[in-house]
Amino acid sequence: MYTNTLEDAELTDQTNEQQTEPPEIIASLEPEEVKPETQEQETTALVPTEPEVIEGEVIELEQPDISGDPLPPQQKPYWLLIPFTILFCLVFVAASFLLPLLTPTATVTIIPVGRTITRTAAIQVHGRELLPLTLMQSMSAPATEKRHQDATRAKGTITFYNGLLTSQTVAAGTIFTGNDGVQIITDQAARIPAGNPPSYGQVTVSAHAVVAGPKGNVPPYDINTACCATSVVAKNTQAFAGGAEARDFLEVTRTDINTAVTSLLLTLSESEVAALQAQLHPGEALITPSCNPSVSSNHHPGDEAKQITITVSETCTGFAYVAQQVYTDAMQLLTAQATTTLGAEYALLGDIQITIVYATAINRSQGRAGMVVQVTGTWAYQITPGVQHHLLNLIAGKTMQQAGAMLVQFPGIAGAQISVKGGNRTLPQDPGSIHIIVVS
Repeated sequence: MYTNTLEDAELTDQTNEQQTEPPEIIASLEPEEVKPETQEQETTALVPTEPEVIEGEVIELEQPDISGDPLPPQQKPYWLLIPFTILFCLVFVAASFLLPLLTPTATVTIIPVGRTITRTAAIQVHGRELLPLTLMQSMSAPATEKRHQDATRAKGTITFYNGLLTSQTVAAGTIFTGNDGVQIITDQAARIPAGNPPSYGQVTVSAHAVVAGPKGNVPPYDINTACCATSVVAKNTQAFAGGAEARDFLEVTRTDINTAVTSLLLTLSESEVAALQAQLHPGEALITPSCNPSVSSNHHPGDEAKQITITVSETCTGFAYVAQQVYTDAMQLLTAQATTTLGAEYALLGDIQITIVYATAINRSQGRAGMVVQVTGTWAYQITPGVQHHLLNLIAGKTMQQAGAMLVQFPGIAGAQISVKGGNRTLPQDPGSIHIIVVS
């Protein structure tokens, strides 16, 4: 028991030593009570049953309540920027519309004088001859001329033989009936000379079948009979021919042939040009090739046929030239004429147009080609910034009518259109409020 009391006392002393390490802090808080407290601790050190009492200031700290929902942090009122931004935009747009209305401005559209110049001239350019090319093509086309043929009578001849020693005559229109029943009629009178035994007098006259059609095409000696007079015999020594039924048929015309030839030449020309252009070098152009066509047909105009076959063969020679040289020469020619005719106040508007009227190789060995070109260009009067400034000072403060009259009287102006905002009829006094637009 005593031993335990001593151990408790030692523990108490250690505890007191630990608590009395910072004397300055305790002294600052309660300087007058430090010594009695120390003495009291020394006196009661051997009494373990009494609790240790330390006097001092007690500060109670409130623990945060974490059981409930935490309060959200307060945010700055950035949302106010949205209406202010919208309001600013509305004010800006309104000012943009109102400011031009409140500030008078004018727009003057000027149409400068334009002059079109055309010149036709002969020039020479460098070039080279291309290899000749031959192409051939055939096509068939229907014959278009419709014809009608009535039934025709067969035609032939009748030979008369006379056995008398005197001549005899058989009248024209004498009818003979052949072995097949076909009737033949003579076209003319037959004067048969007298016979000379042992020979017969004879004469041959034309005749035709009475009925039109192919039946009249009788064979030789279908007519072989005595007739008409004493000792006279009639025979057809040759077949009759030409008898035919009525029919419709087609006939070849010159137009049929020409139409087919034109179509073939067009196709061949396109192929020839394409083949010659394939031989061009960069920067070269092709002179219209010179071509020699050859035409053949299996029928001629007037032939009866349902269709014709046309063959066209064409040989073309080409010449290439430097295209830029033509443009440069044409531009120089036209510019020189424009400067002489119009003066330096005019300038080319857009580009020139060049039409090659005629071109041919004048010296193939030296590579020279001659051309006749037609060059066209439009020159417009130049409304320079200096001229615009002068015009602004001239028309500032004038009425629209006065300003328009002044502008159209100014050299180089063909027309003008003036518009003033706000319905005013007078242009602003400030030239800076007048805008000039030059139509090009």
